[in-house]
Amino acid sequence: MIGCGNIGAGYDLNKPGSVWSHAKAYSLIDGIELTVTDIDRDKACKVAKIYSAKIINDPGKKEYKNFDLISIATPATTHLEYLKNILNHSTSVVICEKPVVNSLIQIDEVMNIYKSSHSNVLVNYMRRFQPAYKIAKEKLKNDFDQTSLKEIIVKYRRGFLNNASHAVDLLEYLYDEPFYFTNFHIQTFTFDSFDHDPTLTGCCFYLDQPVNFVGICDVTYPIFEIEIFYADSKIVICHSGNEIRYYTKREDSDLREDQGERQTNILDKYMIAVIKEAIDLFNKRKTSDNFIPALMINKRMLEIIEPLKKQNATISN
Repeated sequence: MIGCGNIGAGYDLNKPGSVWSHAKAYSLIDGIELTVTDIDRDKACKVAKIYSAKIINDPGKKEYKNFDLISIATPATTHLEYLKNILNHSTSVVICEKPVVNSLIQIDEVMNIYKSSHSNVLVNYMRRFQPAYKIAKEKLKNDFDQTSLKEIIVKYRRGFLNNASHAVDLLEYLYDEPFYFTNFHIQTFTFDSFDHDPTLTGCCFYLDQPVNFVGICDVTYPIFEIEIFYADSKIVICHSGNEIRYYTKREDSDLREDQGERQTNILDKYMIAVIKEAIDLFNKRKTSDNFIPALMINKRMLEIIEPLKKQNATISN
């Protein structure tokens, strides 16, 4: 595991019932021998002690071939360099935090390296790996008429690429259709959390229906919600994706929740499902990863935000 920060080990250190980090998930799965590294050796030592892991200094490029599974849990600006070194040695399975890259000029480089390697790379859009969302996907297929889809609203905070991409990936997973941001129109944007990734409000079309992205700025609480509207029903993904609620039209014309269908506590231990997906790839129980679709989401979103970065730089100067 490269990186012992929040997603590496910090998010769930003081939350006994939660499994939100790579380190804790690895510690709970039999047969895993964990090695950790971080540029902050004190942080790595702390994590190694908690999870009885081995610790090494930042590994040399040749050392990557000694590992069956590598997690890249570092800042987004470092992902490309780690992927280049790891994929050149064809480590069997890699889990990379999103986004894969944060610049359009990096897309082709990382794509070519991936295609020439023998590695599988899971990009950690964790909702697509959860059992509850697999159930939701089947419900959408069997119980909802896609021709009656009317509109989708996505609410998020802290960066279009950083957080709204989770919603885009989830919609691609649920509907098995790429998200092309057709006729994307930006209403407002601000670089409130990252200088390379604005939080924006805008709209486009997906599955021939309008999708509204609502970027909420300057709030201190998590926001991740998706509302999917059909002619006679509605699906609400709320509490950062930890719940899915289903609503249908009743005789009195009001929408009411089918409370018996509500799915809850979806993400309480979400990282276990991600690690198990990686292990299935390693053991050949599964044969495909989500790297190319995730990278293409990355590319399409960067095509939207890079002009905004240039515009913001011009204003600042």
